[in-house]
Amino acid sequence: MYVRSKYLVITLDYLFPIFICFGVIALGYFALYSSFFQIKTVICTLDYEACLDPSVLAELNKLKGENIFTLSGDRLTQRLTSGDFTIRQATLKKELPGKVILDLQSVYPVAALAMPGDPTWIILDQNHRVIGTRSSDPNVPTVIVPGPLTLAVGKPLSDDLLIQSIQLARNLANELFTIKSITLVDADTIKLTLSDGVIAIFTPKKDLSEQLRSLQLILRDATITQGIKTIDVRFIRPVLR
Repeated sequence: MYVRSKYLVITLDYLFPIFICFGVIALGYFALYSSFFQIKTVICTLDYEACLDPSVLAELNKLKGENIFTLSGDRLTQRLTSGDFTIRQATLKKELPGKVILDLQSVYPVAALAMPGDPTWIILDQNHRVIGTRSSDPNVPTVIVPGPLTLAVGKPLSDDLLIQSIQLARNLANELFTIKSITLVDADTIKLTLSDGVIAIFTPKKDLSEQLRSLQLILRDATITQGIKTIDVRFIRPVLR
């Protein structure tokens, strides 16, 4: 006859699964809630150089203190490429215990600013925000400005004169004009040097599209422009000389 013992006999066969369960729970808790796996370092490169955009740096600084396992890479990259920043592509890499590496690519430039004697170009996106600088010709419509500029990466242009000049440069490119340079001379004058050496003079204080149409009409008639060096479209009746 079998008699049930009133004592619980604990053997290794029972203890081993219990230890495994407690170990998994402890490891999970440690991984998710321990400061050991909090993000402490964020390394960011933009176009293979260190990130300088204050708005991007501020966004990435929010990551510090988050758990590296719960950080959603997809959500972060979608945020960075949402249009609020001048970024078209973002790649995220995690390195344990607490490092995040981001490789960012800027949106494509549509225009640029340059200064005489300065070998760098300030490149802009379609919303006139500063993407950064380039040491080689970005091959986009470029406006040459006379003096030093105080601009911030990621921020849009605030000077109406600069914005008008950039818009004129882009319109000229869209109209397939072949120009050598566009120079913002002063608050009253924008000078275009065409491919044949002819200089066209605009004013930002009048409708630029009307002045552009006047220039187009004049250039269509070769007999009018023969021997002409300057076309001044700032007036109702353009002046040719």
